[in-house]
Amino acid sequence: MLKRLMRQLLRARGADVVVRGRAELIERGRAERERGEPAASLASLEAALQHDARDVAVLAELGLTYRALGRRDEARAAFERAAASDPGSVLPFMYLGNLAHEAARLDDAVAAYRAALAIDTHNAALYYNLALTLMLRGEAAGAVAAFRDCLAEAPDYAEARSSLLFALNLSDSASPEDSAAEHFEWGRRIADPLSREHGFSNPRETERRLRIGYVSADFFEHAATDFIHSFLPHHEPRLCAITCYCNAPMPEASRGLYGHTWRDIRALDDAQTASLVKQDAIDVLVDLSGHTRGNRLLAFARRPAPLQLTFLGYPNTTGMRAMDYRLTDAYADPPGVTEGRYRERLLRMPHSLWCYRMPADDVAAEGPLPALEKGHVTFGSMNNVVKLNAELIGLWAGLLLQVPDARLLLATIPPGNARERVLRIFLEKGVDARRLEFSDRLSKSEFRALHQQVDIALDSYPCNGGATTCETLWLGVPVVSLAGDVFQSRAGLSLLAAVGLPQLVARNAAEYLAIAGDLARDLGRLRRLRADLRETMRRSPLCDAEAYTRALEHIYRGIWREWCESPAAGPQKP
Repeated sequence: MLKRLMRQLLRARGADVVVRGRAELIERGRAERERGEPAASLASLEAALQHDARDVAVLAELGLTYRALGRRDEARAAFERAAASDPGSVLPFMYLGNLAHEAARLDDAVAAYRAALAIDTHNAALYYNLALTLMLRGEAAGAVAAFRDCLAEAPDYAEARSSLLFALNLSDSASPEDSAAEHFEWGRRIADPLSREHGFSNPRETERRLRIGYVSADFFEHAATDFIHSFLPHHEPRLCAITCYCNAPMPEASRGLYGHTWRDIRALDDAQTASLVKQDAIDVLVDLSGHTRGNRLLAFARRPAPLQLTFLGYPNTTGMRAMDYRLTDAYADPPGVTEGRYRERLLRMPHSLWCYRMPADDVAAEGPLPALEKGHVTFGSMNNVVKLNAELIGLWAGLLLQVPDARLLLATIPPGNARERVLRIFLEKGVDARRLEFSDRLSKSEFRALHQQVDIALDSYPCNGGATTCETLWLGVPVVSLAGDVFQSRAGLSLLAAVGLPQLVARNAAEYLAIAGDLARDLGRLRRLRADLRETMRRSPLCDAEAYTRALEHIYRGIWREWCESPAAGPQKP
């Protein structure tokens, strides 16, 4: 009896040593990976796996280490083994989804996230990841629903609430009032509690040199970059001292660019960023991101500058009390019509809100009309798939039925569910699949070359193109746009009016079909329009960076004078 008890005790102690040894190896492997030592992490986790080859925790950590090493196939295999070992475990499916999302295997990512949500229906992070993936597949309505599910589980999940706002701009089912209400709710719930009203020591001299701060994650390598760098070089140094707060990697050559001060704020949190701005004694702080990736709206919420303004990067209100003004124009926001949708006071630029930096490489726009070479007109959609909804695709289908010989080239739509969704709608509307041509994601040079195959570009709706429209026009392709009743559906009107082509903007779906159809049937007019397009654009207010910057500085000076002369020393909102 005593010997048997001793043997049982020794076995129990051995098992405990194994368990503790396994746990220690897992913890060591995780710590090594987080310290940037993935090779050491791999050795530790492989040793832990020797205890049990089906250990879900070890396999999951092993997959993360393979991912850190860039060995994605092995990471995927490890996560799949973990999922097979314990089909009731959420983590392996979540990691499979993340891995697929990163590799742009969007269908696999959606399937993995939904498998995880079938196990845990209350996981806010899973709903968030699913929503982001659905957006990339062009399913704005599904993304909105998933973001709402996420917020039902975690009402104060700030990033999810901000992402919901972005998705609402893409949805064709959200009313302007509903969208405004959601933005205001974000402000009240997330941003406004951080707001602190306090005095500023900025000298209240109306005509002194102003300290202007720009905050963005989009200064470089972004769709908004050509808009931002249209005015940044042209600020008058006698009137303005410029500081750029960059929340993204900065090229080494950018240090001191244009004679401005550049600050890398990636390592700073929002409170630290606000403190830095206040330390720099900025007079007018300008947000160029809105509710887009890398924004620092919660630094603005802490009101580090006397005057705070937003424009350019986002097609809607920030929804926050601490943002005083929003720049716009009379095309995007007709006076007396849209003010109630913003918490900011609207200030209008004299022409378009946007100014386009003409490309330095000056890719040729000249070339024969594609229709003359192919024997048929080719329409083109050059916008991101996230902007393509069922109503818009149905409208394009109607156009193809109205112009029977025409083709449609759809750029940047990856294979898989996104492409299948678009094709299915065309087929349901009676359009032969042979009249459609899809392209996958392309390099910048390949994307530009693709324009040489397009006769007429079709703008997206309700979220019009911005940088895409400008580049398309610069490459000599006219753009037909549809104007709605919200800012994002009137960007095309603003841009085309600035170029002197308001006749290419429709007020309703019937006009859209008529404008595009008539242009397709009159090749002489189309050829003349294309031949003059770049020069027309070059001479237009859209490319007049000097005049644009002077107008911008005039606005800054006007709100500064108002602040200095106000008894309350604050912005005067209606």
